Amino acid sequence: MSLYGEWLAATIGNGDTSSDEVDLGRDYDFLEVIIPTITTGTLKCQTAEKTGGDYLDLGNTANTTASGTHNYHDVWELGGWQFIKIVASAAQGGERLIRVRGMRF
Repeated sequence: MSLYGEWLAATIGNGDTSSDEVDLGRDYDFLEVIIPTITTGTLKCQTAEKTGGDYLDLGNTANTTASGTHNYHDVWELGGWQFIKIVASAAQGGERLIRVRGMRF
């Protein structure tokens, strides 16, 4: 049986490179991501063991996406993490609302 979490916002602010911490509510195997237009750079996921913890890049390089001028839907391997941030490799030229939710199979 598949289990899906609630859709949550991982917003990267104007001029910023990272969203605030997102608590998915429990650990998940995968992260479903809806990505808006991003002006430059790539996006990736960082994870931490606990809220307010030290965030590190999620090791799977398949969990990145390049800039584009369209909305994009993707699924990234999360590997059992609960606390995440979405990080851009370059500051964004406007607020970027990225929607995320956890998935378990």
